Amino acid sequence: MADSSLSRSGVSRRSVLQLGGGVALLFATGACAAGSKDSGSGGKSAGPATGTLRIAVSSYLSSWDQDFVGFDLTALMLYKNVFPYMIDYGVTDAGGSKILDTGNITPTFAESFEPSADQKVWTLKLRQGVKFASGNELKAADVKWSKDRAFAAQANVAGVYRTIGLTEASQVQVVDDYTVTFTQAFPSALTRQIQAISLYVFDSVEARKHATTDDPWAKDWLAKNAPTGGYFNVTRATQGQEIVLEANTGYPGPDPAKAATIRVTVVPDGSNQRLQLQNGDIDVALGVGQRDIADLKKTDGVTVVSAASNEQVAIQMSVTTAPFDDVAVRKALAYAVPYEQIIANVYGGDARPTRSLVPLDMPGYDEAGYPYTYDVEKAKAALGGRTVNSELVFETDNDTQQRIAVLVQSEARKAGIELKLTPLDPATLGGRRQQKNIPLQLTSGQLWVNDVEYMLATSFVKGAALNYSNFTNAEVEQIYEQSHTTVDEAARLALWKRVQEIFAAEVPWVIICQPNFNLPVRSSVAGWVQPMDGLARLRYLSTSA
Repeated sequence: MADSSLSRSGVSRRSVLQLGGGVALLFATGACAAGSKDSGSGGKSAGPATGTLRIAVSSYLSSWDQDFVGFDLTALMLYKNVFPYMIDYGVTDAGGSKILDTGNITPTFAESFEPSADQKVWTLKLRQGVKFASGNELKAADVKWSKDRAFAAQANVAGVYRTIGLTEASQVQVVDDYTVTFTQAFPSALTRQIQAISLYVFDSVEARKHATTDDPWAKDWLAKNAPTGGYFNVTRATQGQEIVLEANTGYPGPDPAKAATIRVTVVPDGSNQRLQLQNGDIDVALGVGQRDIADLKKTDGVTVVSAASNEQVAIQMSVTTAPFDDVAVRKALAYAVPYEQIIANVYGGDARPTRSLVPLDMPGYDEAGYPYTYDVEKAKAALGGRTVNSELVFETDNDTQQRIAVLVQSEARKAGIELKLTPLDPATLGGRRQQKNIPLQLTSGQLWVNDVEYMLATSFVKGAALNYSNFTNAEVEQIYEQSHTTVDEAARLALWKRVQEIFAAEVPWVIICQPNFNLPVRSSVAGWVQPMDGLARLRYLSTSA
């Protein structure tokens, strides 16, 4: 989702690891039954937050307004830590590692979130006395305003809410100051997971002060001003340089922040992040490339957290933009991409090949879903002797994407596809994505919900927030609608098989690989909890340095 935006190790196949903005991940080794659940269902951890953690990221966030941000991983990670989310994933122990547990979604800022007998009406009860940094108390009216705003935006939340039968603001009702009901058009097995990524709340009293007739939802103001009231509050934000987070001592739920202060510093160059980590100038490096990670694994004082992942790296082709409005050109590019070379040279072999747009380990994955391998002659045949030109867009200062783009450009040229490489900063990239005018773009990320229905909702049906391919297919739309009320597992798997047959024929994406998750940290850093959605929950981290 909206979606950024790591991976997994030891959760059941129903567990989900997200979308760094857009596609899916999930821990693939072991079984959830082997671990024990903890954190996220009990009381607060003992002791106040202490110490300062220093985290390097590759870019400054494009906006503070979560309702309108998709693939900006820095922004999506920060949102998880500074917005108050009413519910969130718990934590489980699997194979000696702590991971977020999508099968155990628990109240955090809320007191409870429970369904009616028919599972169509869900009641959210808020904890009393929870306050934003402004001093305003978080109440039901804030939840209502936030969801009314989401429906008005018709972007991230509104897109995924359709999956569980929420399409109108009127379906969200205030019962009293601390109670809100969500009335779905139908019961859904996905409700808790969808709400875990959607139930963030704005300080509506403060936001309304900055609304205008032309901007009734204070979009301009919220884009520039950090939200408050999450696990951390933003105490300083210097554009393009640094963001300082302080633990929210008023957080009422389980697992309060361990670190008192977190300094998030923009270090665009991955090599500089590596040097700063080696020298002890930072504690966590979130933007180090694969080549540097390989060296850091042998560095004293540094630990590399590693696990198999269902993060997807793909090239999304706009099926409505020339030359990729021609399925033959899309197939040609699919044959022209050097998959094995990318895995070997860019990821050092530390990635899994995949044969479907449905992520590995997701229920219904079918290797027939992507029948394309590197074959220049087949690429030439698909083009029929033509030469086509386009641009390939990728994130600026992203060494991994740049290296992939160079390899794709080189091999595509052999087939008759000339690509101009276009690196874009997050703000510009976000703007062009909203305009839907990018013919070809590299994306990476994970889905927050490990289910094809959710994947379709975010990326492959009309109006989906992350459908940068502009892909629509009447049969896929029908299957998506049918899936809402299909609960039999065999029937759902049959639907997903047909979806993948359509993807194989229509080729809206070139699916490259699923890289393993690697995160270099100082050895003094403890408490890492592997996020199923690729978005670090910083409250678990501490440092002994």
